[in-house]
Amino acid sequence: MKIIINNWYRFGAVILIIMAALLAVMRPDLTQIQWLLIANFMALLAHQVEEYQFPGGAPMFINRVVYDERQLTDRYPGNTLSICLVNTSAWVIYVISIVLPHVYWLGLGVMLFSLFQILGHLVEMNIKLKIWYNPGLATTMVLFLPIGWRYIAVIVANDLLSGWGWLFGGLMLIICILVTIVMPVQVLKNKKTPYVISDWQIARFHQIVRFASLTRKGSSK
Repeated sequence: MKIIINNWYRFGAVILIIMAALLAVMRPDLTQIQWLLIANFMALLAHQVEEYQFPGGAPMFINRVVYDERQLTDRYPGNTLSICLVNTSAWVIYVISIVLPHVYWLGLGVMLFSLFQILGHLVEMNIKLKIWYNPGLATTMVLFLPIGWRYIAVIVANDLLSGWGWLFGGLMLIICILVTIVMPVQVLKNKKTPYVISDWQIARFHQIVRFASLTRKGSSK
């Protein structure tokens, strides 16, 4: 269990490489919608690698910025167990959208969830810490943004959703946020948790804040 909790994003990187290799070799005959949904899942895996491995440090950004925790940022409210569940539960939803490509409102909700990352990575984290970069920002802007924008453009151009479909897509976004972000963290938050964020992730957080600081002071208190 500990191996999964501490290395899930590395497993995700392996899945990403295997998917890319299989798609390159097999070259399946897929619709544009299917390609976009697959690309969105692969973007998620790449996004998680950026957040937790290259350069890493995301757990501290989440606790410090999103939840405004100052004292127990290495374990509260997010810890390694809840972080693992937050991210791997997203895998399930993204894969379901690939399996059901014609449920367009489902795909829309998942795409909106990807685009939702813009608020956290481009706006909230950078403004609160006065930095120009945080782990996850690059993949959000380079991958999530164009993929999500293109999916919505295809949906609109082909009139694939009714008014109810757009409503269901919005509701799916809310469900994604609640199920894959809010619930795992809130249910598993524990100030005495044994699932403490590693010293390596903590060091990366401080290194990135110093490197990307707009004030040149690199404050990460």
